[in-house]
Amino acid sequence: MRIKYRNLICLIALFFFNAAIAQYKGTGSVTQGKATDILVSNLFSCTGGRVGGLANIKSTDGLTWKVPADVNFTNASFPFSSDLHNSCIGVNNTTTSQALSKLTGSDIVTIDASGEVITAFVFADNYFEMYINGIAVGKDKVPFTQFNSSILRFKVNRPFTIAMKLVDWEENLGVGSENNNGFAYHPGDGGMVAVFMDAQKNIVATTNDKWRAQTFYTSPIKDLTCPVESGKYRLTSNCDMTDVNDGSKYYGLHWAIPNGWENTSFVDTIWPFASMYSNTEIGVNNKPAYTNFVDVFDNSANDAQFIWSSNVILDNLVLTRFTVPALTNSTDQIKALQNWKPYPNPVNEKLHLNLGDIKNYQPLVKLKDSKMSNLLTLNKLQDEISLEGFPAGIYFLEVSCMNKIEVRKIIKN
Repeated sequence: MRIKYRNLICLIALFFFNAAIAQYKGTGSVTQGKATDILVSNLFSCTGGRVGGLANIKSTDGLTWKVPADVNFTNASFPFSSDLHNSCIGVNNTTTSQALSKLTGSDIVTIDASGEVITAFVFADNYFEMYINGIAVGKDKVPFTQFNSSILRFKVNRPFTIAMKLVDWEENLGVGSENNNGFAYHPGDGGMVAVFMDAQKNIVATTNDKWRAQTFYTSPIKDLTCPVESGKYRLTSNCDMTDVNDGSKYYGLHWAIPNGWENTSFVDTIWPFASMYSNTEIGVNNKPAYTNFVDVFDNSANDAQFIWSSNVILDNLVLTRFTVPALTNSTDQIKALQNWKPYPNPVNEKLHLNLGDIKNYQPLVKLKDSKMSNLLTLNKLQDEISLEGFPAGIYFLEVSCMNKIEVRKIIKN
């Protein structure tokens, strides 16, 4: 009788399990519960850090998935990034110049021998791998915590394509959560911010909603009826994201990473645009790996934004891409900069910048007084500037773009 009763319980459990699976209408592979096939108990130890392991988990359609992601952390041929700030190994730089002064040049990955050296500054919650034109240029040194930030340098011609694998790590492998906030199953969040500069320290790219980002692993899913797929989007905004003390039976959704996703030839328009998040939403305002370098990450003229997929809480594996446009010296672009004319001039209050296509090349715009002392650096490539409150007289507007500087005299009435 006991065996029959046990078999009946199993059949009932299987019935409800299959019924729950049948409720899911998306394209992902479904897993349930924590992974038991542990591959690595902890990739990296850090005082005060969380355990970052790897495991295999099997989905209901018979496929095997690595959670939280298939990464290159132990792959010796994939270079580590250099340290901007890394308290795990005692690298506590307080300025970007201090961090850069420690680099010898051996860190530079050559993609194009004739190219320019680009420097990338990255803060990732928790882990990233970066490719440029399909070539690995750097990976995060800390897979989980303590929070660190990184420098990557590479030599490349423009245009070039940035492709990044982003992972929000998990302690409860397979159910997208960690022991945090007083709960054993806290979903946590992701987020990545990056700034790319040329050798003249001009910003050539920042993370924003012009990047593409797609989800490939999302968990914990408490109810399989909540995920929705709409065109390019894998949406979980209607899913419950509250902390719990037992999420061991929750679900995960997995999608196969497409071959060649990191290459320039990959058509990323099949992916949604990235979503942007504030510093407060990501929770970096008390982290020195970020706050020591706000001059870079929160540059007053070109503020980089934290990006992720549409759900920074539940989405744990996100791929993102962006193509930096060509640095052109074509007649048309040079002519556009040379012929640039803000208006009206003379001006009473509002001066229209009239930058047009010049904005595609990350210009730096400054307002200066008659002695060429800087009065104002324009934020986020705004299209106009108010001179209300400025005394009448002569001013200068300076635009730095494409390794050239153009200055226009402005008369304030």
